[in-house]
Amino acid sequence: MKISDKINYIKKMLEIFDDPMDKYVQIIEFGKKNSGMMDTNKNDNNRILGCASLAWVQVINNKNNTYNILIDSDTLIVKGLLSILKHIIDGENSKEINQLDIVCLLKEVGLEDSITSQRTNGFMNALNKIKEQIN
Repeated sequence: MKISDKINYIKKMLEIFDDPMDKYVQIIEFGKKNSGMMDTNKNDNNRILGCASLAWVQVINNKNNTYNILIDSDTLIVKGLLSILKHIIDGENSKEINQLDIVCLLKEVGLEDSITSQRTNGFMNALNKIKEQIN
């Protein structure tokens, strides 16, 4: 599945809600469905700095120039947002991942006006952490 298809899937999952609170509930559901990561991998190397919550991301190199990520957070809303990023990034190559822009991504899925600037910054830091680990 192409990145654009993955983004469209998330967009369709969220656009049925007019109320931002309903979007939050859906994002939390994304977080609940994600199994997270082992506690041993929740370390400073994988920690996303600049996030209001404790959050981690670990990049797994599939050895064919594609990557998957493991994500976790101590809050479901952040875990849900990271789950969106995981859905989009899993199975993609470094070129595709490096071209991702958080502001554009949030706009494309319809969340640009629904999440706080602090969460946007945390989301941006998560993507930067992923890019740092693959480069």
